[in-house]
Amino acid sequence: MLFGKKKDQVIKFEQNLCNADVNDNQVLFVRVNDMVTDKNAILEVPFTHNALLIKGGGDCRLYKSGTHPVFDDKNEIKNWKKGISVEVIYIPKETSVKIEWGTPSKVMYRDKVSNKVIEIGANGVFGISVCNPEQFFRKVVGFRKEFDLIEFSRRFTEAVTDEFADNFLRVVNADNLTYDQFDENRKLIAKKVGKELSEQFEHSWGLELVDFIISDFEIAKEDIAKVEDFAEEKAKEKKLKEYLAEVERLDDKEWEREKYLRELEQHNKEAYYEVMKVIGKEPKNKGGKFCPGCGHSYESTDAFCPGCGRKIASASAVCSHCGAENGGGSAFCRSCGKKL
Repeated sequence: MLFGKKKDQVIKFEQNLCNADVNDNQVLFVRVNDMVTDKNAILEVPFTHNALLIKGGGDCRLYKSGTHPVFDDKNEIKNWKKGISVEVIYIPKETSVKIEWGTPSKVMYRDKVSNKVIEIGANGVFGISVCNPEQFFRKVVGFRKEFDLIEFSRRFTEAVTDEFADNFLRVVNADNLTYDQFDENRKLIAKKVGKELSEQFEHSWGLELVDFIISDFEIAKEDIAKVEDFAEEKAKEKKLKEYLAEVERLDDKEWEREKYLRELEQHNKEAYYEVMKVIGKEPKNKGGKFCPGCGHSYESTDAFCPGCGRKIASASAVCSHCGAENGGGSAFCRSCGKKL
């Protein structure tokens, strides 16, 4: 009577407890528990995965795709006792896990030009890949029976966003980027920050970040305003220096100098008063009144614009009797009552 050859015990992916499909690469690990009853037992690792084999709760080894004897050493076979327990952690080589992230608190960035502190938020998405299965096992798997994508995403996102600020500031400062250049350089910043984060988490979590994307930067309008106000003031200071330099150049050409000052008054009244203040000359028009028609300055007592002759309704009227100054619309002197 012929008997068929007894088949060796095979430990394989389908024996897992959480019923994850071998092609489901959103599940980052599947834990299989089995009892080895055959010294010729075989471990089967699909081409999509790597596997960590833990024998008797102690010895842990990494196996790549293929079939492998559970006992690959003569001493192991010699010391083998029936009923030894094994655990296999199957880990996919490629994953399709995508994690959305956002900074829970704003990054404090100091603008190099204005020295003002700007609060910056950022958000985006990234993928992950297990690049160090042993470290991944120690950090993520541990004693967990099944993989929980939601719980893992929460934990990992918190870890990534905690490290984001330092890496982001290091990158933008190294590249001398100002806040208004962040948006146009999003891809470049994301590539460099993602690379640095990936290197960090390869060592600490056994994971690398894939396709790290910054979708948007968030900067408060108030922060932008205070930086732009500073820039505007600096621009005014620069212009004022240019005007003063020209006035100094024309110092010995009185007629040209006065002409230049008149033109400056017409085109940039604010700068004109600043220049006059610096050079120690009191401008005729202290109150800063200007014709709405031509822009020429006028005195508070003028009834008509000296530049274009336009009637100035708001001009004050001086009483010919007592000399008191009255509003432009006054019919009688507020001091003595005489008709104006």
